[in-house]
Amino acid sequence: MQVVYQGEPGAYSEEAALALFPGASTCGQRTFALAFEALLAAEAEVAVLPVENTLHGIVQQVNDLLWETPGLRLVREYVHPIRHCLLGQAGSEVSRAISQPEALAQVRRYLEDRGIEPVPFYDTAGAARQVAEHPEPGLAAVASRAAAARYGLEVLAADVQDDDSNRTRFLVAERGEPARPGTSQPGSKTSLCFAAAHRPGSLVEALQCFSTRGVNLTRLEARPIKDKPFEYRFFLDFQVADPAVSEQALCALEATAHEVRLFGTYPAF
Repeated sequence: MQVVYQGEPGAYSEEAALALFPGASTCGQRTFALAFEALLAAEAEVAVLPVENTLHGIVQQVNDLLWETPGLRLVREYVHPIRHCLLGQAGSEVSRAISQPEALAQVRRYLEDRGIEPVPFYDTAGAARQVAEHPEPGLAAVASRAAAARYGLEVLAADVQDDDSNRTRFLVAERGEPARPGTSQPGSKTSLCFAAAHRPGSLVEALQCFSTRGVNLTRLEARPIKDKPFEYRFFLDFQVADPAVSEQALCALEATAHEVRLFGTYPAF
């Protein structure tokens, strides 16, 4: 199986991909947009995508790309523990740390307490590779222990995340039509995005499609709509306890909201 992800070899997304698909052939892309393009072009069978982190919140670009990219469906989820390390050359005094912005946000207090300047980089493993191939005085990377081994760096400090509960939720996407909750098994989860009708009470009306039927929401995130200032789309996940009732809730939302994009129904982790 060919699996695409965003990042360099040794990235957390690659770790998640191999945990989900042991023995798979993994292909890293520099950006999330390129990962989506590779999947659509059939260069890979599936993509493993981070959508939210317990400390940093949602991965905005992935959620936006799910909305913007028709022809894909979500088929699986996986929650991966994140254990950040400070990587560099042995004996170096660290003054700057490079990493993906989300990773830097997850170690913010650690860096602040030590006077280390955070410097955004496009990827965690890519940051480790940069430090290994282009060493500079005082420069370190925030990445995984696996990245340190891959690029020959020292682990200067382990478990530097601000909270040991740090985890990232990944979703597996493939080409195809999204499955509806009515066709799933109890215990599944459904992901979608909707834009409420632009009138008073429309958001409440949309959410009541679920609350009046006892359907439990596990995520609700607002994202601004491009070219429509101060209007929002809502990314929503819900548990499928009863497939028939969950299908009724989705049908009610589709009849109520201005626009609904179903991403898929899949086994919950």
